[in-house]
Amino acid sequence: MRTLHLLFFSLACAVFMAFPVGSAAADDDARLLKIVALSRHGVRSPTQELKTLSLWSERLWPHWPVERGHLTPRGARLVSAMWADMRGVLLNYGLLPDAACPPPGAVFVRADTDQRTRATARALLEGLAPDCAQGYAVADAKPDPLFHPVKAGLYAFDPAAAATNVLSMTDGGLDRLQEDFASPLALIDQLSAPPSPDLCSRFGLPPQCRLSDIPTSVSVSPEGRSVGLTGGLGIASSLAEIFLLEYGQWPGSPAGWGQVDGATLKQVLPVHSRIFDVVNRAPLVAWARGSSLLTEMAAALTGTHYDQRLNAASLVVFVGHDTNIANLGALLGVNWQARGYPPNDIPPAGVLFLELWGQGDRREVRVRFYAQPPEALHAPFAEEKLLLSGVPSRQRDVASPVQSPDVRNELLAGDESSVDPRLHASAAAEVSAPPVVGAARFELADFRQLVREKTAGAPLAPQQVPRLHPGREVRK
Repeated sequence: MRTLHLLFFSLACAVFMAFPVGSAAADDDARLLKIVALSRHGVRSPTQELKTLSLWSERLWPHWPVERGHLTPRGARLVSAMWADMRGVLLNYGLLPDAACPPPGAVFVRADTDQRTRATARALLEGLAPDCAQGYAVADAKPDPLFHPVKAGLYAFDPAAAATNVLSMTDGGLDRLQEDFASPLALIDQLSAPPSPDLCSRFGLPPQCRLSDIPTSVSVSPEGRSVGLTGGLGIASSLAEIFLLEYGQWPGSPAGWGQVDGATLKQVLPVHSRIFDVVNRAPLVAWARGSSLLTEMAAALTGTHYDQRLNAASLVVFVGHDTNIANLGALLGVNWQARGYPPNDIPPAGVLFLELWGQGDRREVRVRFYAQPPEALHAPFAEEKLLLSGVPSRQRDVASPVQSPDVRNELLAGDESSVDPRLHASAAAEVSAPPVVGAARFELADFRQLVREKTAGAPLAPQQVPRLHPGREVRK
């Protein structure tokens, strides 16, 4: 009986908390007709090689339980927990029937080809429709041009044009950007020091340099397939994100060599979100990299997609990367503020919703963003006990204290019956589309026109009807 009460409470809270008070979802006669979503993968290990990380800091880096860039088992559990909670919202709005499993074709999930996105798709379905043998679609081509049109060779950045476009996002140049973030950069210096003398020498600096001493520049690959910031700001941005990933991976244990708790994380994350946006929300980058996904998501939302499976489904979820979501946010002119994060930040498993609402003959597209707050990413599951065997190897670094005894004892004293069923739930972000304040809502005709204008002339992925893969664990 207690389990039933907890389940009812969980679903009721999910419905109540999913939409901000006074939001468009409260319209009396409006009905949610369809959702097309774009999710980031869940908590993964760093994508950088250990030799690269060792250049950034000579501290002892933690040992991750998976290969480089892979979704972790805990990351998968966090995704499943988030979507199990989200199921209550979808049931409440009648988007999915109140049945153990959605009917065939009601849910369609399309993942990028990476292990972390495929494993996230599986974990998402495990939370949304457990034990329902729901499959997800994956293209055969690597890289998949839908998620990576530039990397797949559909477009090449002109170095000068791309650099100018990225620099236009800095509000005064890279030096000004460094000045604006002097305080959090100094904190990252302190947390990660010392960098390798070899890294310093590569930039003509003395062996005792700091990361913030390293000059930053816009880098475009010779073949025009990638663009980014290299140097101090780029490294600091990556380190801040790694701290967040560690925070999600090891509950009860501070990240960043035992130094980064929730409060410290909030101080350094703005470096990552701002640097990330400078590149991925740059108009040229967003247009080249994001137009394919936006075009196909808009077609799925309006029932005009060439793959009829996307037209028939009530819920369509694309599983990609934070870069994809940032590109779409820029193209749509949409911003969000997720609880506990800097503006436009895209945490692991963060998801952008395009919702089609109907009220009589009127159709409206509403944009939402959901993410698990930092405390949800960090919260332990019922059976997770913070024993030394579950703590990353960095605990043996003399500069890295183990978990606080108070935190550990509190968690060890808990039992499954006292666990909040919504402990790992997502929270709705505040979303806006300037100059409109307070909501991101578009008349359907206006939305279609916006998509046409923003994607005009863009490199679009060729039509693909990828086969379904069974919803089982992805192995290399």
